[in-house]
Amino acid sequence: MSTNNLHAHDASAANNEIDLVRLLGELLDHRKFILILTALFTLAALLYALFATPVYQADALIQVEQKQGNALLSNLSEFIPDSSPESAPELQLLQSRMILGKTIDDLNLRTQVSENYFPLVGRGWARLTGQQPGIVDIRMLNLPPVAGRAQKLTLTVGEKGHYQLEGDNVTLQGVVGQPLSTANIAITIAAIQAKPGTQFTITQLSELEAIDALQLRFSVSERSKDSGMLGLTITGEDPDEMARVLNCIADNYLQQNVARQAAQDAKSLQFLKQQLPQVRSELDQAEEKLNRYRQQNDSVDLNLEAKAVLEQIVNADNQLNELTFREAEISQLYKKDHPTYRALIEKRQTLEQEKNRLNKRVSSMPSTQQEVLRLSRDVESGRVIYQQLLNREQELSIARSSAIGNVRIIDPAVTRAQPV
Repeated sequence: MSTNNLHAHDASAANNEIDLVRLLGELLDHRKFILILTALFTLAALLYALFATPVYQADALIQVEQKQGNALLSNLSEFIPDSSPESAPELQLLQSRMILGKTIDDLNLRTQVSENYFPLVGRGWARLTGQQPGIVDIRMLNLPPVAGRAQKLTLTVGEKGHYQLEGDNVTLQGVVGQPLSTANIAITIAAIQAKPGTQFTITQLSELEAIDALQLRFSVSERSKDSGMLGLTITGEDPDEMARVLNCIADNYLQQNVARQAAQDAKSLQFLKQQLPQVRSELDQAEEKLNRYRQQNDSVDLNLEAKAVLEQIVNADNQLNELTFREAEISQLYKKDHPTYRALIEKRQTLEQEKNRLNKRVSSMPSTQQEVLRLSRDVESGRVIYQQLLNREQELSIARSSAIGNVRIIDPAVTRAQPV
């Protein structure tokens, strides 16, 4: 029985072996078919390369610098560690509906106009023969969807600036430069550059459809980690339009960044204007209390030790007050677990510990000296705080009128000459 199994195994192995001579013979017998099939595929690939619509790519470069806040944060570098630009939120912002939606409105990208060619090869043949594509400049279009789908209009170019529009159960005659409207359609065509008889298809996307279509062609990425250099790219069939769209996206992003900075300055300025009357009132009250106490105690004054302690306490109070203003700004930029925010909190704790140490020295002084020192501290701190607020108000007023943001366009959009 084992002998039979062995013979069966040998026969199976023999059947599984590839007969190279026989395989070569089969290829030679069908060589004509193989050559014809190869030629057909090569021809199809060549025709596709010739007639397919080329796709171009435009790119631009934007730099996002480290957030500086506004004038209230101008001196933070003395105790806040260096940090890299936060690019992740900016990447999302560039692709947001806020930025892309404004770009679509600015360039009227909801309106889609395409010239009608012979199916499959017409567009490619026109390009190969050097025919210039027709242009239809639509300044205004109101084409609401019907039954949940976008309407389509067929425009036929006529003689001497006339044209014809055909749609769902509607045929209209129009003149370039003159508004044309019905119950469901309103259109103004500013210019037509095409031969009479040329036909175009006109559609109007919803805002969300236009944004989705733009997002599919637009991408943004950071050139290298934590560099703050953002590369913007967009693809499409029209090289000039690609550069125009990408430049508009970059400009809208820059404008919103400047507007956001100006809004932060305005908010801080409003905060300071609210604080100024209160601080001035507290300063007047402190001066009045000090003068009254001195009159009641025969113009008692501070000794040298008390003056030195007073100077240190006032200095600590001023720094703590400065941190309060800075925290108001930092809270708009970072969360409390951010290194910048943590550094500010640590600085505050250090100053409070120093102030507690000085207060212990004051408690060991005579009661009269303690009271004069306390009242003098209130006056000196109030004066410095009030002057700081006045200076900050002036700085913020200037900053609000000359806000530049933390974004700049390094390379405007340029479309590559070769298709991708």
